[in-house]
Amino acid sequence: MNKDQKQAAADRLAAAREKRFAKNPPAYAQYNKEVVALPDEDDFSMKNVRAWIKEAKQHVAAEHRSHMAGTNGALAKKETWKSYVGQLENYLRTGSYSSIFAGGDMERKVSKYCIAMAYYENGKPKRELGVFYNDYMQVWTPELENEERESYGMPALNYTERGTILVKSTSKEKAKPKKKKRTMTEAQKAAFVERMRIAREKKAK
Repeated sequence: MNKDQKQAAADRLAAAREKRFAKNPPAYAQYNKEVVALPDEDDFSMKNVRAWIKEAKQHVAAEHRSHMAGTNGALAKKETWKSYVGQLENYLRTGSYSSIFAGGDMERKVSKYCIAMAYYENGKPKRELGVFYNDYMQVWTPELENEERESYGMPALNYTERGTILVKSTSKEKAKPKKKKRTMTEAQKAAFVERMRIAREKKAK
């Protein structure tokens, strides 16, 4: 077949597949129903995520080849991509997206969104930094956390520059044992003085 004939044949096969799928669409019973129901335009649609998995597996294969060639760090990268593939496949099965990244190259970072609140005994909501909350309509920060803790009569927390809670150590440092002074007898003192005298004489010669 020439080029035009090959293209015409490919078009007929594509049209036949679309017609068959429209008449008897696949059930995708192995995937979560809510994920399957998402339109293809949705960022986390089944179509998009399956494409990410395909790209991520290509990264796994590439890093494996690099590792076999002796490239430093390639094995760790390979395991990172394998873990990402597992997270994406788990999302298709369960509908729960656990990765902090998205895209075939992990080029996007995922923001967490709270859909259900939990509370302390005093009624204060339990919140996590970096999560978007509807009641504040913004991402939770250390400043917001301490403001809310103050309103509930709770002590403020100390945070590091990276946003983690700074915990003070309660254990006391053990005092270093003092070295005991070495005591010498009169005979030892006399011998020591004699050795020092001989050493000075040798040095003077």
